[in-house]
Amino acid sequence: MLKILIEEIFPNKNLIVVSNREPYIHKKIGSSIKIEKPAGGLTSAMDDVLKITGGTWVAWGSGSGDKDVVDNKNRIPVPPENPSYKLKRVWLSPSEVENYYHGYSNQVLWPLCHITPERVYYRKQFWADYKKVNGYFAKAILEEADENSVVWIHDYHLCLLPEILRKENPKLTIAHFWHIPWPNWTVFRISPQAKEIIKGLLGNDLIGFQIPFFVKNFMDCVTQSIEDAEVDHKQGIITYQGHITRLRAFPISIDFDKFNAIAASRKTDIAIRKIKKYFGITTEAIGIGVDRLEYTKALIKRLQAIDLFFEKYEKFRQKFIFIQIAVPTRMREPYLSYKRAVEELVAKINKKYSIGTWKPIIYIDTKIEQKELAAYYKMADFAIISSIYDGMNLVAKEYVASKTDEKGVLILSEFTGASEELEDSILVNPYDIEQFAESIKIALKMPDKEKMARMSILRRQVRENNIHKWVVSIMKEIAAIAAIKNEKCYYLFDNLDEIQKRFHKNIFLFLDYDGTLTPIAETPDQAVISDDMRSLIIKLKEHIPVAVISGRALKDVKEKIGIEDIIYAGNHGAEIWDGNKIIINQNSMENRDLLEELLDKLTKALAHIQGVWVEDKGITASLHFRNVAPNEVGEVFSTFDRIAREYKENFRFITGKKVFEIRPLNIWNKGNAVSWIIENMGENRFPIYIGDDTTDEDAYIALQNRGLSISIGGSVNANSYLQSQEEVKRFLTVLYEELNK
Repeated sequence: MLKILIEEIFPNKNLIVVSNREPYIHKKIGSSIKIEKPAGGLTSAMDDVLKITGGTWVAWGSGSGDKDVVDNKNRIPVPPENPSYKLKRVWLSPSEVENYYHGYSNQVLWPLCHITPERVYYRKQFWADYKKVNGYFAKAILEEADENSVVWIHDYHLCLLPEILRKENPKLTIAHFWHIPWPNWTVFRISPQAKEIIKGLLGNDLIGFQIPFFVKNFMDCVTQSIEDAEVDHKQGIITYQGHITRLRAFPISIDFDKFNAIAASRKTDIAIRKIKKYFGITTEAIGIGVDRLEYTKALIKRLQAIDLFFEKYEKFRQKFIFIQIAVPTRMREPYLSYKRAVEELVAKINKKYSIGTWKPIIYIDTKIEQKELAAYYKMADFAIISSIYDGMNLVAKEYVASKTDEKGVLILSEFTGASEELEDSILVNPYDIEQFAESIKIALKMPDKEKMARMSILRRQVRENNIHKWVVSIMKEIAAIAAIKNEKCYYLFDNLDEIQKRFHKNIFLFLDYDGTLTPIAETPDQAVISDDMRSLIIKLKEHIPVAVISGRALKDVKEKIGIEDIIYAGNHGAEIWDGNKIIINQNSMENRDLLEELLDKLTKALAHIQGVWVEDKGITASLHFRNVAPNEVGEVFSTFDRIAREYKENFRFITGKKVFEIRPLNIWNKGNAVSWIIENMGENRFPIYIGDDTTDEDAYIALQNRGLSISIGGSVNANSYLQSQEEVKRFLTVLYEELNK
């Protein structure tokens, strides 16, 4: 599925992925070389993408055998078993690693972004080598890039890279995903190079953050620090020195199916029995914590809460055990001191409460492989994520994906990005130790029915919003931007003089309704065309033929517009009205009976979820979920997917903006309708089409090489774009003024 989606949205692009960490490491073991693949969802996901697209991954060559296997351009084909893309390595000296990575990246940017400014430690050499290494990466990328290249950068190690690339090759499409939090200006300004960092990032065409709050923080930082930057908070657009940077939130996720399959396997059940036997676990309940041994994870706060819990609730002693897996990371100060503090507190708690062979905490300070980790997750009655600040925290999602029996409880810090999505967890403030301890009690005493209800919703959320959806969402945005960058999709008002030469009486104007003639509304009933827009269309139709092509039922769109003597196409083109009568009607009683059956099942299955609205449009239908609470969207997706699968031989299902479109197979789309109308009612006319959603792509494709297609926000298939729905009226006004001359 991922392969099909990527090939559809990302054709003929030279993709260059850039990260500090490499996807394959070559290590010398005696006289031989061993290949290691670092664990992690991002590495795995990007590896899958490049296997499909081909291209290059540029990363620091950190392995002891890395130099021995590359060619004279520092490249090696990967994956080893079936090479499909190139890994290009950047070489760093020990002092550069020390200053760029351990220094500026992890002693300045990391603590600042996690709002722990007291841990910031700055040296001039840190910054000097940070700049130098960003230059190394730029040189390596430019050796591989051409004008058609898309560069996708990851994380905080390479903030200056976008600006360097932009200056050297302005035609590159550059995107950046920021995996960690972005703080407010009060905190970020502590960096002596705050402005340089922000200017470096504004070299990107697109910056992705984990949640909207981090997008807002970044825009505020730009407003405070870069005086000549124009910040459009509503559209998420920053214009600086003539260059546009788009900001979006893309919450990252995991491979749900992979964790779910591992957890459901017989081998995992065997592993659970072995773990319990090895540690002598006989308690009724088990808690789990899995973290890098790192101060932002708030392990001290977690342990303090466990200490208070056992102090307050003596009856749980010998009935509950907590397993803390703390994987060592960056073993230098301040992490060494933090490690000692954690270990001392674990020892203190165990000494304080141990009875016979039972001790409250099992502490594991070694890396656990993914398959064994799934066993720990599965056997745990609850998991604790207590971060003081986190971009997302994928451990929360890994735990959820591994709970195949749905009897687990997730205790989650409200300061994680994951808390924005996983609302059916028990949210805690890790600084409130009393509340934290109480949350452990709530998790242990929660009835199985409530556990399963909560976990079912959490699992649906993670299943539907998995790592593949994250990849596709970002790549769609990158592809649209690339089309704009390569002048395959240009900003309409930048080329208005050229376009106006085509403004003559021989135009045929096609308009979408929702999101084009009206802003997107909370419900379709609220999408009402303004008097000004209606008046403008009435004026236009006196000069040129006008057609409104909508996903709404024909009767509905006619009533909404309320203008005589124009053409209407409803149900995405399955019904066409020529101004006097219906001339195309693809209604089918066979499809109608099946559609009624499908809608009845969906209505009953989703009746308990507030905000779901099933719209029966006769030939087609829509299921709207714009007003559904975020924590229930996962259930909507899961239920829709389950029921829709029964009808996949009869209907096509399209995901739009907070809506599922249900259409009989082989029924006309907007492209078919536009083509038919032109051939039968507008031959030799110049077509102009304006739309905003996925269903308009068919119309853009139909007009390739024969008209002007305008997408609100940009598209890989449209030849021009508007920045917002508000600009539609501006364009139509210009068109009318030209026609009225």
